[in-house]
Amino acid sequence: MIHIGPHVSSQGSVSFAPLRAKELGATGFALFTKNQRQWRSPELKEEDISAFKKNILDSGYSPKSILPHAGYLINPASPNEEMADKSFNLFMDEGQRVVRLGLETINIHPGAYKEGSMEEGIKRCSLMVDRVLEEVPGLKIALENTAGAGTIIGSKFEELDAILSEIKNKDRVGFTLDTAHLFGAGYDVKGDPDGVLDSFFSRFGEDKLFGMHLNDSKVPLSSNKDRHESIGLGLIGKEAFLTIVKRREVMNIPLILETPDESRWKEEINELLGAAER
Repeated sequence: MIHIGPHVSSQGSVSFAPLRAKELGATGFALFTKNQRQWRSPELKEEDISAFKKNILDSGYSPKSILPHAGYLINPASPNEEMADKSFNLFMDEGQRVVRLGLETINIHPGAYKEGSMEEGIKRCSLMVDRVLEEVPGLKIALENTAGAGTIIGSKFEELDAILSEIKNKDRVGFTLDTAHLFGAGYDVKGDPDGVLDSFFSRFGEDKLFGMHLNDSKVPLSSNKDRHESIGLGLIGKEAFLTIVKRREVMNIPLILETPDESRWKEEINELLGAAER
């Protein structure tokens, strides 16, 4: 089955997220399990956890169709000791939230090395991933590729490979490919979406693709910028996405829309689901 849907709001309660996704006709979705721009948030209530699990079941979703996203404050590659400690604690807390909700995988950005070398940042990122996995049994981590601005790591497959090579718990780590980030980093998902995916699979294998973010781009190829656009309205264009959803390798992983116009989500879902089924 193909799992397509947007990153829906969990405002009010995480238990509302599957209901919001279902209203849109989504077959998968993403969410934040807490406020993504705060270091501290109230603990999950048992009643919200129970309601979330019930709504997942009643709406026909499974853990494999849902890809929670970690908050934006976490920087696994930070050279600053205080920031690294805060990032680890928040990363661990969000991982524990995911497991308590009965889900499997958390999506996170590899972070920015800020100073020194990228190699040092990669080692710090890998170490933090391993520390979180040791503290949170049952959790899997999806590292998201980036557009490559500044000192942010993870824009090239070689960088993702370098992170993975330093991780001990490799069986619990994979990747989320964001199409807008790929495009910004110089991977031509407009002209050759199959070639880009084939390049990834030849390096990592099919089992390391834990999810995708399907976003068109407001900025051109190799811009090293991250600016999402609605499907078909950006510089990648609709045809690339219609090609991607037909790939055998993307069956049974979450394909998440992070497109900016919520009023278009239902249309985007329907068109992509229709293309996948043809």
